[in-house]
Amino acid sequence: MKAAAFAAALLLCVAAPAVAQAPETVVLGRYGTTNTGQPILGPDGPVEVTVSRVTIPAGASLPVHKHPHQRLAYVEAGHIRVTNLDTGTSAEFKPGDTIVEARDQWHTGTALGDTPTVLLVIDQAPPGAATTVRKEP
Repeated sequence: MKAAAFAAALLLCVAAPAVAQAPETVVLGRYGTTNTGQPILGPDGPVEVTVSRVTIPAGASLPVHKHPHQRLAYVEAGHIRVTNLDTGTSAEFKPGDTIVEARDQWHTGTALGDTPTVLLVIDQAPPGAATTVRKEP
């Protein structure tokens, strides 16, 4: 009889549904302004979200450009210095940092150090709109 009770208890333990655990959420940042102090704005009307991975070779600089709509960049690897030509300011970002990029201000980025800088970039713009505009020489 003890064996039958043990087997029944064992069967209940094995057949019991697993208890679902809540996912862990870690907020990496909360932002209300761009890296130059502009309020974050979304486009009016429909939005197209584009997610890209940008790799900047070690020591390389991006051409001078601007973003007409809101852009976010998460630094996955490497280090980058962003220099804003309109404000005359620069800031450095490392892995784990989020860059809320300046909107409609001319700037450039330079990969610092011996390794490439890898950015996960998220653009929010009206469908079909340009997300980056290069400055003509």
